[in-house]
Amino acid sequence: MNKITIHGSSSYEVIIQQDILSLAGELLSNKIGGEKALIVTDANVGGLYLNTLADSLREVGYEIVDIVLPAGELSKDVENYIFLLEVLAKSEFSSSDIIIALGGGVIGDLAGFVASTYRRGTQFVQIPTTLLAAVDSSIGGKNAINLPTAKNQVGTIRNPSLVICDPAVMATLSNNSKLDGYAEILKYGILSGNEIINSLRQAIIYNDYSDVISHSIRIKKSIIEMDENDQSFRQYLNLGHLIGHAIEAYSDYHISHGIAVSYGLALETRACAFAGYTSLRTYNAITDLLREFDFDIEEPYRFEDLIPYIMRDKRIRSGVIQILVPIDIGECIMRPLKVIHLSEFIKLAF
Repeated sequence: MNKITIHGSSSYEVIIQQDILSLAGELLSNKIGGEKALIVTDANVGGLYLNTLADSLREVGYEIVDIVLPAGELSKDVENYIFLLEVLAKSEFSSSDIIIALGGGVIGDLAGFVASTYRRGTQFVQIPTTLLAAVDSSIGGKNAINLPTAKNQVGTIRNPSLVICDPAVMATLSNNSKLDGYAEILKYGILSGNEIINSLRQAIIYNDYSDVISHSIRIKKSIIEMDENDQSFRQYLNLGHLIGHAIEAYSDYHISHGIAVSYGLALETRACAFAGYTSLRTYNAITDLLREFDFDIEEPYRFEDLIPYIMRDKRIRSGVIQILVPIDIGECIMRPLKVIHLSEFIKLAF
């Protein structure tokens, strides 16, 4: 069992172990307590893992309510947020009971936002079932729902009580779902260096993601512990996300997060290169890296289609946005850019 403690306004453990899902009930009973558990999952995950989790919880005495939502980003909306709040109220959940997100980032974001607002805060457990959620969204406390015009516009930052990660569930992921995780791992590599990229190569060879998940969490831990509330340093984690989030929203979320971020990594670095912020050598190194891991980054989007979404990015503050500039693999800087110049900067990528 690999345990990583994330320190912040409230500290919590991330537990990583093969085949740990069937032990979740015992872990939650010992570490959190409570009498009731709401499991939120989606139609893809529910058929695979809901019974295993529910049985482990019932074995230690939890009263279970489970909700299975449609899979996909469109479930992360205001209507499902209100629906889950009403389920909790009608089932008379208290703040000492537990809300569990069993799924990927969509389920984690939605259930986390519900947990952070129901009765001003309820116990919350992340059980990621995708590589993307395991290495990124399940830790750090960010949660949100989407509005029709942009992603993650309504949310909070509130840490989970516990994260339980079972790398064995990654065996059922499709290749496209694995690519979503690879994009975020490569982002960590661009930020921190080749060690995690080599770890990903080994994970793919041996079809065991335990080490690269742990490595990714430690990188993210080092960043969020310095800036839990996303005021400065944590914005490095948005590398590739300025254009990536715009692609997701423009596609009505039919383009997955990781695929959108892969485009964002390539396009944002190209804009930086043509603006003179970084070198064409760095741009070529990043695009070569993305192609090595089978990302198709031939640009199918138009500047005119994406710029309205980019101009509504939630990181714009007081007329300024921080642009993430890769100097080399393992070295990035933040560069402030006035919003009045953002459109001309983005246009350099197309």
